[in-house]
Formats: sequence, C-alpha cells, structure tokens
Amino acid sequence: MKQRDVFLQSEGDPWLERNTPRGATRTLPESDEVLLAILQAPIPHTAAPNKLLEIGCASGWRLAWVRENRGFDCYGLDPSAQAVDAAAFDVVEFGCCPYFCNREDQFLIGCEADSVSRNPGWLVIQDFYSATPCLRPYHDRSGICSFKMDYRDLFARHPGHSNYFHKIGHQFDDTYTDDPNEWVATSVVRKYLVPRG
Repeated sequence: MKQRDVFLQSEGDPWLERNTPRGATRTLPESDEVLLAILQAPIPHTAAPNKLLEIGCASGWRLAWVRENRGFDCYGLDPSAQAVDAAAFDVVEFGCCPYFCNREDQFLIGCEADSVSRNPGWLVIQDFYSATPCLRPYHDRSGICSFKMDYRDLFARHPGHSNYFHKIGHQFDDTYTDDPNEWVATSVVRKYLVPRG
C-alpha cells in the first residue's frame, strides 16, 4: 500500500491529533516560521485579494490568520478528515507534509504545486530538512517512512525559480540545534518565468 493511501485512509486523523498544539495559545505571527516567511516575501497587494493554498493545513489555523490579518483568499488541503476540508494562487505553502509522501510522487507534487501557482508567485515550504536525502522509519506506525531532504530542490533547480529565503531550526521552537534529526527548514522560493518575447 502506498503511504499516501495510508494517510488518506487511516493515519491522517491520528497524525493531526498527535501534532495539534495543546495548552498555551501561540502568539501569531511571531511564533510561526511559515507566517514570518510569508510576511517577509514581497508579495504585492492587488485590487483582488491574493490567494494562498496550504498543502498540509491541519485545522486551518494558519490560513485563518492570513485571511483575517492580510485579507488573502485562503484554501487548504490535508489528509485528515478532521482538518479543513483551481485557480492560480499567489502563494502555495507546504506545512510539514512532503516528508510523508512517496518518493515516486515528489516530482508530481512539485509539478502540481507549480502548476497552480501564479507567475510571478511564491512557494513556501516548511518541512524536515536534510542536506542529503535520507529515509527514516516513522516511529508512530510500522511500515511507514519519513523522507528528509532539502525540499527547495523540488522547485529551485528550475531556472525560473530562485531561493528567496531559507532558515533551518529546531522542529519545536525557533532556536537552532546541532542535532540534524531535529532540523526543520522554512524556505521561500520565488517563481518568475520570464515571458517569451
């Protein structure tokens, strides 16, 4: 069975339950690297609202903040049935989900995200990071693996894409760690395909 099927059929809801923050509320945007990355990107304000698609949106809390505080039209996808259930999007954001996707689907995921992003547009990725791609057993369910890599590579190797921002930190807070097993990267990639002329 493909990992995507496992997450869509049975692991999406338990993952969401285990990874939903409890206790003190977060101070947004300061406590969220993805929101800070979106705010740092020079996304122009237009007459029509910018559109944000978050892939791996969980309960949609990040989308709600961007909609309420920046006026974006927001859309989300998540494998959890308990989470928030196309046009071109100004920003396409991945929230810690590519590391569970099957390796053979990575380029398709990159192509699909790129195809729904505007030109010019922005791709924001937050996920587990490794300079060298590596596979690790998923500790919450046997038979599943996580794949760590530099997920900018899905986009940044294209000549029409460039790295705008990249930060590596600890997976649970905004500090740095020397333990590569705890690294999470927040990256912003600019899509700008020069028109033929």
